[in-house]
Amino acid sequence: MWRSTRLAVFLLLAIVAGPRAMSATREQAAALHPNFSRLLSTYVHDNLVDYEAWSANADDEAALARYIADLAALDPADWPRQEALAYWLNLYNAVTVKLILDHYPLDSIKDIGGFMKKSPWKRDLVTVAGKPLTLNNIEHDVIRPTFGDPRIHFALNCASLGCPPLGAAAFDPDQLSAQLDAACRLALNRERWVRVDGDEVSLTKIFDWYGQDFQVDGGTVLTFIRNYRTEPFPDGEPKVRYMSYDWQLNRVPAPDRSAQRAKG
Repeated sequence: MWRSTRLAVFLLLAIVAGPRAMSATREQAAALHPNFSRLLSTYVHDNLVDYEAWSANADDEAALARYIADLAALDPADWPRQEALAYWLNLYNAVTVKLILDHYPLDSIKDIGGFMKKSPWKRDLVTVAGKPLTLNNIEHDVIRPTFGDPRIHFALNCASLGCPPLGAAAFDPDQLSAQLDAACRLALNRERWVRVDGDEVSLTKIFDWYGQDFQVDGGTVLTFIRNYRTEPFPDGEPKVRYMSYDWQLNRVPAPDRSAQRAKG
């Protein structure tokens, strides 16, 4: 009798505490994201990253590592969609920046790989809920299949000029949809990602690699682009080709770094 009563009490406490615990972890994550925003606003200028200045600031390098560790200590598995997606997008981008800082100076994220070395996207870089994760795991095993939102391709940043721009603020669950729309508009109206030449359009390789992700509710790559395009874009079915991907590091050029220091 005592055992059954004790078990009933335990189960009741678990039911009551469960949602509170989940809410607490969500609130913890929401409280963490401004830390990442501070770092991004300090070192991201015109969507390029001042890796040199960041790598020279031990406190801010430690702050980035701390942000990642604090996020990794949480488990977003049961969170509402917006909170969970913001978590994974921020984690991916933060881990990517840290990977560059850990190997800086370099000219490309691909320099981290090489002969007999693992690709930067195939290295275990963070552990969430006891599972070691690579950047590929986060993008292809978690974000793409779980959320099915093609806009994520313009929110994830691979530290390269060919990647969609890295914003100067973390993704916020309360503003996430607007932030994703803004990220799409920013990239899809720039020639680096969409170039129009008469009736021919040149598109980022993202649309070639992940074309099926944009076929949502009967849509196509072209309809997706038109939804966010404010610059002129041909009607109908223009001839499409895909641009070479630029793997140069998305760093602030040296003269700009000097200008930023002078302003500071």
